[in-house]
Amino acid sequence: MAGIELWFPVAIYQENNLFSHSKNEEWAQIALDIQKNTKSGGDSWDGDTYTTMNTYNLLNDNNFSDLINSVSSHVHKFAKAHNSEGHYNCNEGWINVNKNNTFQEFHFHPNNSISAIYYISAPEGSGSLVFEDPKQPDMMPLKNIKERNALSQMVSEFKPQTGKLIIFRSYMRHLVSTGNNIEPRISVAFNFN
Repeated sequence: MAGIELWFPVAIYQENNLFSHSKNEEWAQIALDIQKNTKSGGDSWDGDTYTTMNTYNLLNDNNFSDLINSVSSHVHKFAKAHNSEGHYNCNEGWINVNKNNTFQEFHFHPNNSISAIYYISAPEGSGSLVFEDPKQPDMMPLKNIKERNALSQMVSEFKPQTGKLIIFRSYMRHLVSTGNNIEPRISVAFNFN
């Protein structure tokens, strides 16, 4: 009997409501204060995202220790689901702030195994997190696809939600689509080895 098996699936880990509304509001204010006093590390980005990557490492800020510890715990659950018994250390964490008409182009996180994104604030109109199929570019794509499905989709889009954690393998190319939010969309990104 004919059948289709999925041999190389891509795993994306999601957890909702990781921290309380009040904790997220507290972190949002701290993040905005950091933004006022810290130069953006995103000079090479076209989309004008404010980021503290390479300018302010959250691993050195005790205000975020609960978040780092919780994300680390979830990263190890994600690794265990892959039958990995390795220990993964968080080696960097940074803040991203997106407002109306800002975006972040496709990129990946080289020299890392696992990456994570936590949404401190995701107001209405916030840009989505978009992942690209890691099999791209397809040198000889299938033709005449009427409608994309799980076997033929080229990108997957996640609408950000305050308190949501996303964990993925660092080789996954991803972007932040252009938002029309007035209030800041604030996320924290982490890399693990």
